[in-house]
Amino acid sequence: MKYPIRQMNKSKNRGAVLLLAMIFLLLMAMVATTVMQTSVLEFRMAGNDQFREEIFQKVEGIAEAITERQENFPVAGDIGYTVCLDNTTTTGCSADLMALGASVLSVPTGVTVNYTVERQGPRLLSRLPFRQSQGATSSSRAYDVALFETNAKVDGSAVGLGTAEVAHGVAVVIVTSTQ
Repeated sequence: MKYPIRQMNKSKNRGAVLLLAMIFLLLMAMVATTVMQTSVLEFRMAGNDQFREEIFQKVEGIAEAITERQENFPVAGDIGYTVCLDNTTTTGCSADLMALGASVLSVPTGVTVNYTVERQGPRLLSRLPFRQSQGATSSSRAYDVALFETNAKVDGSAVGLGTAEVAHGVAVVIVTSTQ
């Protein structure tokens, strides 16, 4: 009969240790869940940044491909004359743009591409704001210029990816008989 008090205290301590272990395990699970949610969110943010950069480069490439072709800038049209990707489905288009290569227009499934060229107006410049090539130099004091705006847009919002749009200004020198 020496130790009956001690045995009673031992049985009470066993339940307390189990309770503390369960609380500690619960806290560890909450921390792990929070860390996992944060990691998933950061992974999605990095993916969105990567897509945004890729899609911006794609839009820039489309705009550059449009400006490389003289046929995409008809100087005969009036102000507001718009040349589109497909004038049968787009309202306000006067004509179709020249087709761009498939490599320029390749985008992920669900992403749409749209591009236009719009005539902004004629202008008479006293001097060109850029250097002409050696074969195109002129002694004329004034130049007639047709101004255009190219717009290229890639839209992936339907599949949760984002949108990018670029506009470029283009000036086309109109060669007249007086030059």
